[in-house]
Amino acid sequence: MRKAKILIVAALIGVLACAAAAGERDDLWKQVDKAIDSGLPKTAIDLLEQIIPGALEDEAWAEATKAIGLQIVYEDWIQGRSMETAITRLQAEIATAPQAMKPVMEAILAHWFWDYFGGNRYRFVQRTASGEASGEDFTTWDLARILTEIDTHFTAALAAGDQLKAIQIAEWDDLLEKGTTPDTYRPTLYDFLAHEALSFYSCGEQ
Repeated sequence: MRKAKILIVAALIGVLACAAAAGERDDLWKQVDKAIDSGLPKTAIDLLEQIIPGALEDEAWAEATKAIGLQIVYEDWIQGRSMETAITRLQAEIATAPQAMKPVMEAILAHWFWDYFGGNRYRFVQRTASGEASGEDFTTWDLARILTEIDTHFTAALAAGDQLKAIQIAEWDDLLEKGTTPDTYRPTLYDFLAHEALSFYSCGEQ
């Protein structure tokens, strides 16, 4: 069974290492790992920029998703940017991503918003709803609005339910952490994403 964490989510919250993806770009991924272990995120970014086009061309969706997400994380890291910037950049990537990548990218975005909420929970809880439509600046949102946004992205991640149920979870091995029990517990991508969403819907603020 997969752990309830996507590798890019782990990277955003501080686990800045990634397992090498199997395949023809295996050596590049090993170099990415080495660069991060050596504290060289700029080198890692340059390598990821070499990986992304080939992964997209080969329709290696899990590998491409991981590479794009890590590129955002590492660039924000070296430039001293905030989680807000990472969220905005991921939103832009989703807008142009192949459809096959969007469900998982939407789940990652939901997690990033959720992590942002978690780091600023006291601010959201203290704000009262204005009764007016919220603007695009999510740093000013109230509790109800941020929770609605997270729900929107998990809902988008699960929207193509029939297609997701036809995708074996093993096809996303490059992105997901391995657990200790068989994939039969959550055999499809739909099962995995649904479990990710349920972890949000069961949080106390709901």
